[in-house]
Amino acid sequence: MNRKAYFLPFAALTIFVAYLGLRIGDVPTETEIINRYAAAYLETAGDGARPTDCAATPHPDPAIRMIIACTHPSGVLTTYYAGPRGESVPQPEGPSA
Repeated sequence: MNRKAYFLPFAALTIFVAYLGLRIGDVPTETEIINRYAAAYLETAGDGARPTDCAATPHPDPAIRMIIACTHPSGVLTTYYAGPRGESVPQPEGPSA
């Protein structure tokens, strides 16, 4: 069998793995994180909820990238905590919370 027949699948696999590595290493922007949690808020908040009900602030703890607070027009506050890569993290405890 030709050497190219062995090399081409390996090259394709290498390129695919490199692409996946770049995508996994891509840190989401703050806007992307806020939009993700605003969409989650809209799914759970019910009638009258808007994406503009949500605002984000940075958090001093490096394990928590930002706090997203969504206030429904009825006054109900929903708070989300986002980690360094935008993942959901539990509410912090202690004086810096």
